[in-house]
Amino acid sequence: MAIKTDMLRYFISVAEAGNLASAAKALGRSPAAVSMMLKQFEEELGASLFLTDRKNQLTPLGKYALTEARRELTHFEGTVSAIMQFAESGEGQVRVGSMPSAAANLLPQTVRDLHKENANIMVDIADMSNSAVLAALHTEEIDIGIVNGFVISGSSHILHSLVLEDQIGLLCARDSELGRKEKINWSDVARSQIITHALCTRIGEQAIKKAITELHIRVASALSIQAFVRGGNYVSPVPELGGMSLPSNLIFRLPSGKNIGAKCI
Repeated sequence: MAIKTDMLRYFISVAEAGNLASAAKALGRSPAAVSMMLKQFEEELGASLFLTDRKNQLTPLGKYALTEARRELTHFEGTVSAIMQFAESGEGQVRVGSMPSAAANLLPQTVRDLHKENANIMVDIADMSNSAVLAALHTEEIDIGIVNGFVISGSSHILHSLVLEDQIGLLCARDSELGRKEKINWSDVARSQIITHALCTRIGEQAIKKAITELHIRVASALSIQAFVRGGNYVSPVPELGGMSLPSNLIFRLPSGKNIGAKCI
């Protein structure tokens, strides 16, 4: 016998009610039927979900199972609802969590192409940090995530594929010293203050490594990074994708020297 959706539903009801009688009433079943379903669930697991027969205290397994069962039922019910909606009207939904640079520069054309195939699909896009995208994928709040490739290193449980690979350069104010130079090198960052963020730890350039050990500012948001750089006192390493569609007072510069790559997944 495999674990069934009804086992999860009955278990959640008993765990939330704290007793069989109340759960059975809410489910519209007899206490005996609910008790039998719980017994079958525990037999499948090979361990108890409740500390006593009163069903008012969960075991450590029960606490873990309750969290996962709620998540699974929410996902199941959402899936059924989406299938029914599509069957009735041809409408569907895709939930996407994306780092801001990809949301701004990759997704507009992708959504246009998707809507050419099916104009009824609702695409729900949220700008998120890389870590927030991974968390939302884990809790199934989104269907698709777009992140910098380095953040999923070692994440074998996440099915992923490479979207693009670009180079890392420097985001500068257009009227700053580095913004005005015809040609720049990584060593030029010594004359500027660098804004550090998670991507910086992946850059092997010695000039970058030295600069980030001497400064004390870390900014995670792409918009905030642009705001600091716009003042002219800061520069920040960013992927080429993040250097697209910039305000007129910012410029993306690709320093000479070793090609540093970043992956978008």
